[in-house]
Amino acid sequence: MNSVGMSKIGLVRQRNEDRFFIEGPICAVTDGMGGYKGGEIASTYAVDAIENYLKKQTTFNETVLKEAIEKANTKIIDRVAQEPSLTGMGTTAVVVATDEHVLWWASVGDSRLYIFRHGSLRQITTDHSMVQELYAVGDITKEEMISHPKRNLLTRAVGIGLTLHIDSGKENIEPGDRILLCTDGLTGYVRDEEIEGLLESISDNTQAVETLMNKVYDLGASDNVTIVVGTV
Repeated sequence: MNSVGMSKIGLVRQRNEDRFFIEGPICAVTDGMGGYKGGEIASTYAVDAIENYLKKQTTFNETVLKEAIEKANTKIIDRVAQEPSLTGMGTTAVVVATDEHVLWWASVGDSRLYIFRHGSLRQITTDHSMVQELYAVGDITKEEMISHPKRNLLTRAVGIGLTLHIDSGKENIEPGDRILLCTDGLTGYVRDEEIEGLLESISDNTQAVETLMNKVYDLGASDNVTIVVGTV
């Protein structure tokens, strides 16, 4: 998979608590939380642990990707044990690996994975967030999710506890499919329909990432933004 990524600090943020890595067939995005310094440490620990674990693997599947996130969870918990002032820090994590015509994925939090195929954008992951739960039971609409006052509250995060529930799965992929990983700094501003139209009109991944990033900044970019786009 040929992938490119970009991460930028939000216009009203002092630190970028997002991280990402791309290494051939594997990619990951993390978005930290936990106040001053904590979120940055959590997301960095997580992305490093995931990358180090996956680079040692020769084959991929759901179990391997979940194990990578579990390694990140343990590393963050161990750091908090050494430095109690960091209690409460955690991070999202979305990880993918391609193998032949299969994409394996694992996710915790509200950073997302999409697949774009033949002009159609499909969200693969489900947000672990308060607004997603409200939407699922019909209390709010899809449109209201974007501006809801509780949109930043997660129901699951890496590094918060020893027991971690990780979503995972596999998707069949075809040559020409495009994979999008991103933090809520993108999806909190740009609707899926707009992302879909942009990917349809821009075939170059670098240009697509730059255009999406510029769009977020034009809309205010109050959060940090990380975007990875790859082509199978």
